Amino acid sequence: MRKTRYSLLLILLLLITAVTPVVYGEPASRQARLTIGLLPILDVLPFYVAEQAGYFAQEGLDIEPIPVSSALERDQLMLAGEIDGMVNDLVSTGIFNQNKSRIVVVALARKAYVGYPQFRILAAPDSDITTPDDLKDVDIGISENSVIYYITQRILEHAGLSVDDLDFRPEPNIAVRFQLLMEGQLKAACLPDPLAQAAIVSGATLIADDTVLVDTDFSQSTLSFSAETVENQPEAIEGFLRAWMRAAEDINADPDAYRDLWIENTQVPDSVKDTYALPPFPTYQITGEAAWIDTMDWLLDLNIIDTAPDYADSVDGSFITAIMLIEG
Repeated sequence: MRKTRYSLLLILLLLITAVTPVVYGEPASRQARLTIGLLPILDVLPFYVAEQAGYFAQEGLDIEPIPVSSALERDQLMLAGEIDGMVNDLVSTGIFNQNKSRIVVVALARKAYVGYPQFRILAAPDSDITTPDDLKDVDIGISENSVIYYITQRILEHAGLSVDDLDFRPEPNIAVRFQLLMEGQLKAACLPDPLAQAAIVSGATLIADDTVLVDTDFSQSTLSFSAETVENQPEAIEGFLRAWMRAAEDINADPDAYRDLWIENTQVPDSVKDTYALPPFPTYQITGEAAWIDTMDWLLDLNIIDTAPDYADSVDGSFITAIMLIEG
């Protein structure tokens, strides 16, 4: 399938940075300061909880949130050295690291749980599509070469379909994909929660979701930092993760206490802002090797990358291990 503009731009940026050194500040001057790129999505809620509770300050950290409007903008900032960390996913990490280790996954940010999906495959309102089998030879709206594309394929393979049964229609703009689905111009699409829940409230039909993959942890988002930050500021990253995990525990203990903060800092459809059940957030967890390998295999199969980066070079569980040893 044709690569999207996003993938082409990211690959171009990777080539540019391969020959243009990124200038970073002296480690000593940045020892307790981190800049974090944040999309307005549910996955970043623990950041705002930690910020509001003062957990970063208690760790002696000066954390600057950098709001971004798209994954492309976030990744451009990371490549330019303008942010130290971000919430992203394994598809993004695989593209970043195909030639060298540029970013490192240090913890899970979010994952699918039973009853709490991250992504759902939906049929348009009034459609005659009701089961995964009905999706054979039907255009399914996705964002090309992305985690949504990967998860959509894995969900439907779990339902017994093969790649040869599936047709995909790229629509990178999630809001446009939602609108096309609701208007029936797309018969099916994969959307992230809570937008997917808003589509269901408005008449879309749930066909399948990523809760069927919970045993694999294929559906996950991650906390990642630049390789330079991992090398130069490990204590700051460890402090950041302690604060994040405390915030995740707070949310898990009383989700509704943070509903207003969620609505204030992320994009929440009005139709579900009062009813959507905030999911649990993973605590002290790291990407497993099986999930990493499966994602890299998918990227290779689609020729999105030419070389799969090694798990050991892209995922570092030592921060989580160190925190658990100290606190355990």
